[in-house]
Amino acid sequence: MAWPKYYSNQIIIPNADGFIGIICGWTKKEHINEIISDENKSKIGAIGQLYSKEGINYIIRNIFCNPKISKLIVTGNDLSGSLKFFHNFLTENQGLQIIHKEIPADKVQEFRMWFKKNTIFINESELNQVLVKQNAPENWLKEIIDFPDQKQRENTDFPSEEVCFRLEDKKIADLWLKVLDRVLKFGVNKMSQYAEMQRELVNITTIISDEDPDNPFLPDFLYFNKKDLENYYPQLMTDHILDGVEYTYGSRFRNFNGINQVKEMIKELKENNFSRRAIAFTWDVMKDTGNPKSPCINLIQALVQRERVYLTTFIRSNDMYRAWPQNAFALRNVQKEIAQALNLKIGKLCIVSSSAHIYERDFLSASEMVEKHKPKTECIQDPRGNFEIKVEQDKIVVSHFSPDGQFIQKFEGHSSVEIQNQIFTFISDILHALDLGKELAKAELALKKKVPYLQDQELKI
Repeated sequence: MAWPKYYSNQIIIPNADGFIGIICGWTKKEHINEIISDENKSKIGAIGQLYSKEGINYIIRNIFCNPKISKLIVTGNDLSGSLKFFHNFLTENQGLQIIHKEIPADKVQEFRMWFKKNTIFINESELNQVLVKQNAPENWLKEIIDFPDQKQRENTDFPSEEVCFRLEDKKIADLWLKVLDRVLKFGVNKMSQYAEMQRELVNITTIISDEDPDNPFLPDFLYFNKKDLENYYPQLMTDHILDGVEYTYGSRFRNFNGINQVKEMIKELKENNFSRRAIAFTWDVMKDTGNPKSPCINLIQALVQRERVYLTTFIRSNDMYRAWPQNAFALRNVQKEIAQALNLKIGKLCIVSSSAHIYERDFLSASEMVEKHKPKTECIQDPRGNFEIKVEQDKIVVSHFSPDGQFIQKFEGHSSVEIQNQIFTFISDILHALDLGKELAKAELALKKKVPYLQDQELKI
């Protein structure tokens, strides 16, 4: 069997016979490889990164396929909490719920017991002095064990509009469930640049209308908590760059060749609140053209309308399962920052995810998440208003009201089709449209049968 079996193009192998595996979190594996002395490299069998908690499954799988690796060193930046999670997994038996069902529980326990004694957590500055002291223990595995691949849900390709999916909700967590549902249902399976299959939709536009940045809605089904978010926010809210990390979104937004673009956005809107030039970029043409690690969030733009600040974000590549929720919460905080500086209210947040994808390793988790927590209906307040339907004499009369209850206009007709042709441009929500279609058909039937009609009540014929 070729090794590593999983993520072979993302793992550096200094010595195929090495007995130490290095896990370096978000710090670039190339950086770790460079700082290890030549005399120590002979001990290293693999250097790889651990971006998410889910990646522990592939560490276990790869190590059981290579009995030579009998020690682990964990180092580097822990931007997502994955290294701390791995520590708790080994020492406190936490996180077993994320382990693939195809890996037997006794083998998980065997892995934990061995590497609880044979894993060292250190700063990268200590790496060489620790490596010098390491000697190969006896092989803990007597044979290679290749566990069955994780069983994925059978995905059916449904026909769809192919591009531009619009989804809206008040809260980020609730909207995330809709996002996962659409990618799983309508996404196209294709290979990614990380040698892993993905399911992708082109251009999902997500709109968050009522998330309070100071009191975020964080239900239990999210895989992160408020503390995790607070650890993530500095990546957009400050220009600080951690050691070993090439850049952050915040460093590009707030110190792009010495320019704090967010401050410039605020300055522009203070001078002209009708400006369309309050925009900030992360993409550096000189650095990012052809760069495999170019930024995913590319731009933000703020516009002022109705005494509110609206923020639009373009993300060229968006992992909708692992990254979108944190992206959305952090961007909401940037929006709040701009609104407060202008002494205005926060409007809606709009995120355009050009490549909106879920990686194959997360298909099962995402589908289980949707099936367990997604509400049966997704009806929201239609931003274009509501309709009151009545039958008066020989016609159907429909009154149009704004979302806050103000009368706007009236429509009249003798059939449901006649009314539909007048009102369809004032409807944006699909469930709202379905409900109106049902009610107009009832109104037309009541008119023909000469029986009373009451909206949302059963006809008595």
